[in-house]
Amino acid sequence: MFKSAEFEADFGKQSPESTRQGMSAAMRGEPAQFAVPVFRIIGDTMCMDGAQKVEVNPDKAAIYPGSQFGAASFSIIPVTEAMRFKMMTGEAMAAKDAPDPAEFGGQVVVTHSVASALAIYHATGERAIVMPAFTPENMKTVAEFAKNALKAKDIVVVPDNTPQSKRAAREAAQAVDGKVAQIDYGAEQKNLLGVMAEAHQWADKLFPSPETVLDEVRRDKAVQDAAKRYIREPIANALKWDKSPIPTLIQGRPVAVQRQPVADIER
Repeated sequence: MFKSAEFEADFGKQSPESTRQGMSAAMRGEPAQFAVPVFRIIGDTMCMDGAQKVEVNPDKAAIYPGSQFGAASFSIIPVTEAMRFKMMTGEAMAAKDAPDPAEFGGQVVVTHSVASALAIYHATGERAIVMPAFTPENMKTVAEFAKNALKAKDIVVVPDNTPQSKRAAREAAQAVDGKVAQIDYGAEQKNLLGVMAEAHQWADKLFPSPETVLDEVRRDKAVQDAAKRYIREPIANALKWDKSPIPTLIQGRPVAVQRQPVADIER
């Protein structure tokens, strides 16, 4: 059983409001830190195996001493009060302790990274269940847990900006007959937190010193428009896995190709 005084101290200070403030700081390019619990799936139960300390600006991730990461590791945002209590007392958690997808339209969003998960949760106004899988390989197992244990009806998988992540996202969605969000990443953007950080930087360039309330509103609107375009709309309009482009590599650069229908090939 994972036990860490350092994690308990950090997580004990982490409230919804402090997380909200941390995300706002991270997107402004300021330092922020998050304590992220790591769970492992055992049947229909969740066992806490450790925790990750995620720092932003500069970006750095470290595991708390005693943590274990495995093939079925994941986290979940938000953490319910039942989960928080059992984490602190060392009890195993059941699926019923996790957030209920029925309260979020039946949807669960599975991500590759914690950074993308935090960005999604923030951009949706905290109206989402997001499960970061930590590695591309884990996304399939996490998606299956969301479907079989949490009884999610709508599973959307969100990759980071690597060919491996995009391929794994499609495979994870296929395993649960789910969807893949088509994120319009820039070449240098690693994940959705990077996307939103750039949106904030662009808004600051447009309105470097807001002189009126209207300028402040316009700057905030530029950021909200980016959240809508790059996060909320791709999740809302995610493609069913079999309609999603198949990522591949051409001359070392990731591209998306769509297989031709068999009928077309045979002509």
